[in-house]
Amino acid sequence: MREFDQTMTLTGVGETKEAAFNQVFSQIKNKVSRESNDIIFRIEPVDIEVLSASVLTYKERFLGIFFPRTRTRYTVKARVSVRLCAVELSKIDFKEEQRSTADKMLGLKKKAKTQ
Repeated sequence: MREFDQTMTLTGVGETKEAAFNQVFSQIKNKVSRESNDIIFRIEPVDIEVLSASVLTYKERFLGIFFPRTRTRYTVKARVSVRLCAVELSKIDFKEEQRSTADKMLGLKKKAKTQ
């Protein structure tokens, strides 16, 4: 097991402020697992720094003239620091076993008879 820190920059977009931040946090696990060859079993957020936050407001109309409504889109770009605990697969020695299909079949039959 090893413990280390990682910092990443993520962007989230949503119709509310909460939705934009939730999208940022939901990307953490995918980004960490893509960048590491180890098995990550704990991800602990340490710090978040908002790099930019913007809001876009626009009017939307049905068929160009009917039912006008105001839409809002929030965009958040943040630097997130996380502490990770991982199992290093490169340091695990796997023992290699080879069996023929006949041995496997005999092993299954012996287990079936004893039960």
